[in-house]
Amino acid sequence: MPTLYIVGTPIGNLEDISLRALRILGEVDFVLCEDTRVTSKLLSNYKIKTQTISCHQHSDQKKINEILDLLRSGKNLALVTDAGTPGISDPGGILVQAVINEFDGKVNIESVPGPSAVTAALSISGIPTDKFVFMGFPPHKKGRQTFIRKIIESEFPVVVYESKHRIIKFLEELERETDIYNKEVEKAKIKNPKLKIKKANLESVVIARELSKMHETTYRGDFQKIKERIKENKDDQKGEFVVIIGK
Repeated sequence: MPTLYIVGTPIGNLEDISLRALRILGEVDFVLCEDTRVTSKLLSNYKIKTQTISCHQHSDQKKINEILDLLRSGKNLALVTDAGTPGISDPGGILVQAVINEFDGKVNIESVPGPSAVTAALSISGIPTDKFVFMGFPPHKKGRQTFIRKIIESEFPVVVYESKHRIIKFLEELERETDIYNKEVEKAKIKNPKLKIKKANLESVVIARELSKMHETTYRGDFQKIKERIKENKDDQKGEFVVIIGK
């Protein structure tokens, strides 16, 4: 029975890959990549010569059908992203669902666990994480305010991703929406003192930048100081960010 392997790859440091992942990437017939140039560097580093095929969020149905045909012909495939675990804040789930729908159990789908920026950031946050909510990237425009309000209202710690292009905007919006929310809570409690809703706070925000890379940085402590540090230093605005809002 052919197999589609969902393979986690490093989020930065190329040493963060399992022996099993390396073996699978070397044994399959093709590696499906978000960006073949990025994956080729990883494969080359470990002297793996498996042929790569582009498969990303802009791939059309024709490309999906070509991949399904490979599985139909008995080929074994590995799906990877540029970094991390496919399907986690990533469109890899679209292919997995297509395989499930098309083959109804006649193709194996196996996870080859690996790095994930979500768990990497949580593990060093110091915030209780027996329960948490992962919300991925905030919308760029439509629905962004609603997205941030859901973060503030969440009962559990929330993890989001943000890019260098919008990290300052996100932090400023988070602060502004928190102030608005707290004023609403104050008014509601004046009308009904028995209400048990709590104000939101930003005292336990942790931001991880460039995890596992040379310039990895973790920001903890006072939210205002974190925001100002990132805002004032251009170097602190480079890379990719994981933001954890504790509760």
